[in-house]
Amino acid sequence: MTAEQTRRALLGGVATTGLAALAGCSSMTPLVGQRLEQTETISLGDAESVLVHGNVGTVSVTGRDRDDVSVDAEKQSSSIRTDLEELRLRADHTDDGLVIGPEWEGREGWFQSEPSMNLEVELPRDLPLEEVRTSVGRVTVRDVTGDLAVETSTGRVDVDGVDGAVGARTSTGRVTIRDVDVLHDVTTSTGRVDAHVPAIDGDTTVSTSTGRIEAAIDPEIDADLHVTTSTGRIDVDDLELTDAAEGSDLVTGTLGDGGPTLRFETSTGRITLGSLS
Repeated sequence: MTAEQTRRALLGGVATTGLAALAGCSSMTPLVGQRLEQTETISLGDAESVLVHGNVGTVSVTGRDRDDVSVDAEKQSSSIRTDLEELRLRADHTDDGLVIGPEWEGREGWFQSEPSMNLEVELPRDLPLEEVRTSVGRVTVRDVTGDLAVETSTGRVDVDGVDGAVGARTSTGRVTIRDVDVLHDVTTSTGRVDAHVPAIDGDTTVSTSTGRIEAAIDPEIDADLHVTTSTGRIDVDDLELTDAAEGSDLVTGTLGDGGPTLRFETSTGRITLGSLS
């Protein structure tokens, strides 16, 4: 064997060994996640309202013509070493009503982390939905009854069709509220707000730190209007205001006969207010 042949054989052996080592390392690092689905039907018992408390994952609640509650739960984890059976769907009857949400009984460690749970909930249309709360994930609510509070730390809030009052709070995410009876406070730190304001039942604030606000206000509302932005434009041309004072960053005036304060605020963003037809 020549010196050149010996050198090539040695390099080939090193390359083969390196590929084998890489293959071994790859097999030790799972890159494939897992998913587990389940459907539960929950009896209402004496519950007079429903509360849905998520954690990480999307939450969707819809009112239907039914006399019980159905929950489709989808558990997900990016690690195959996480035991999805340790993430349970709980339904507890309390003095406040029926509380639905996930409970994590596992632990976090090497190649293990708390999995997420997406919830799709159907409940009787005439059973009040009192609260929807999650840490990270989008919240969607459709065709329900009740005075509802929605809260998420990071995620979009989308509410449409509530026979009752609705308020919402999120740190990061767009908020859309339409076709409700009464609007309560709506707050987001970073995100756009689109809201219908058919009525208010006290001082009400719609605010975002960074984001645009668009709102349609019922022309029959009696309120004292206060609109302010630090960096952005204010457009209230479609509203019938009396005693109006309009500036580049502040607009005040009276809607109808006046009453509680209806306030719209953003630090950076445009505010556009129109009439709800």
